[in-house]
Amino acid sequence: MKRHPKNNNLKLFFGESYEGFDVLLQHLPMVEEYLSRTLYVTRLALLKHPRTFAFRVDLHFPADWSFGTNDNKPLERFIASFRAKIFHNRKLRAEESEYAHSTAVSYIWCREIGEHGIPHYHLAILLNRDAFIKLGKFEIGRKNLYNLLVEAWASALKLPVTDMRGLAHIPENHAYTLTPDDRDAFNDFFCRVSYLCKSRTKHFGDGVHSFGTSRI
Repeated sequence: MKRHPKNNNLKLFFGESYEGFDVLLQHLPMVEEYLSRTLYVTRLALLKHPRTFAFRVDLHFPADWSFGTNDNKPLERFIASFRAKIFHNRKLRAEESEYAHSTAVSYIWCREIGEHGIPHYHLAILLNRDAFIKLGKFEIGRKNLYNLLVEAWASALKLPVTDMRGLAHIPENHAYTLTPDDRDAFNDFFCRVSYLCKSRTKHFGDGVHSFGTSRI
């Protein structure tokens, strides 16, 4: 197994599938440890919620951002804010209905450096599908899951929500419904999210992590 040339603790993966699941071949090589963690988090999410709503989102900094991008603190603030908003949403629903469902917040993320040296984040987030079934319309100001994402990233950047257009980007074909007996859906999701595990565009040597996941 070939070690990563810039991080000897990581192994490069060149296979067509990982533990029986497809990967995006055009983005090989990938980091084996990242693939392993992605598989673990996805399986754990399904154990928590046998009906899981999973989706992709990309977080960008403003083009004129000048407040530092040399750590992952903005992402940490985003995750903390998003979790708080999700739990508050569920608390309000529980007050309205005894049948409201709670949810854990599972996630996988990677940090990449763009052409101009400004980082951006790719994330996959997994929630209980009995609590959330879609993001809703991608319009700022609506009361839906998409706006919880936008508001959380705005909070992380300390910007008004009105300045957030395009900064929380939802890619095409972003949503997946996962269940324990649907291997095809699981495979499609894992293949899509293997993009986050690719070696290319990751930056090593500055003490800033390029990949991470939820822990529980």
